[in-house]
Amino acid sequence: MASNSGLYHPSFEHDACGIGFVASIKGNKSHQNISDALTVLENMEHRGACGCENNTGDGAGIMIQTPHEFFFEECLKLGIHLPSFGRYGVGVIFFPKEIKLREECRDIFNRTAEKLGLEILTYRKVPVNPHDIGPTALSVEPEMEQVFVACPDHINNPDDFERRLFVLRNHATHLINSTVKKDAIGFYLASLSYKTVVYKGQLTSMQVRSYFPDLSNKRVVSAFGLVHSRFATNTFPSWKLAQPFRFIAHNGEINTLQGNLNWLKTSEHGFTSPFFTHEEMEMLLPIISGGQSDSACLDNMIELLTMTGRSFTTCNDDAYPRSMGW
Repeated sequence: MASNSGLYHPSFEHDACGIGFVASIKGNKSHQNISDALTVLENMEHRGACGCENNTGDGAGIMIQTPHEFFFEECLKLGIHLPSFGRYGVGVIFFPKEIKLREECRDIFNRTAEKLGLEILTYRKVPVNPHDIGPTALSVEPEMEQVFVACPDHINNPDDFERRLFVLRNHATHLINSTVKKDAIGFYLASLSYKTVVYKGQLTSMQVRSYFPDLSNKRVVSAFGLVHSRFATNTFPSWKLAQPFRFIAHNGEINTLQGNLNWLKTSEHGFTSPFFTHEEMEMLLPIISGGQSDSACLDNMIELLTMTGRSFTTCNDDAYPRSMGW
């Protein structure tokens, strides 16, 4: 993240992202859907950008459905028998490179999960192939791991489990960011869900397929692939600000961003929802933290509204009751 310097301010940055979506209308999962989505991403190289090094990108990535068969077999190699699909969540964590900082983050995350009654099944190191990645991107490359979290026996509704994972991610992130020493990489959860997984980084559009070997494995299947190629939004590039985010890939510029953030900040402690206890709602705050792009802020708000009962397809007040106290 660049700091203010002279007449420059990071808010002056603007975007020209590229977004692509490949999906089976019938919901059929296949590896071809993922491969085709990555081809779309590679054909959007002109919508991304690189720095002074042509192999350091602005950011690119893909969101897919959780490939249960693949994860089941990979976890067996780690001595873990995964539950059935929907009975576990998988998170993609960006850890600091420094071992001491990484283990501090892991300990806090594990304790937060235990506090929320969630069992950590295992961690899996995400295989990566960094040999074509530029020095600037490599200098802040995180240590990527996937964490597998079991759904408690008493939770039978998948949406309730997804909400518990939402609380885990937000609360653990707040605790870690306020406790663990800051470095150039930090701690970040690219995704944590029973439904979807995000593979992304400070990469060019052409690097995503080769950087993540998982994406070339035939056992990795999905009914859709959502891809994004980023050209400097209102922040400088970083691994965590690559897209897709956890709910959306966004191409645009939110001109009312600061006003929206001000309204949020003044009202968020009054938020209520029948889906979260008062304590859980406090754990979720703040919904938006500093250093995010406009797209990241939008993603946070869409996630919050969806988790509190709003429909993704309609926000009509007559058709859908307000579930937030604002």
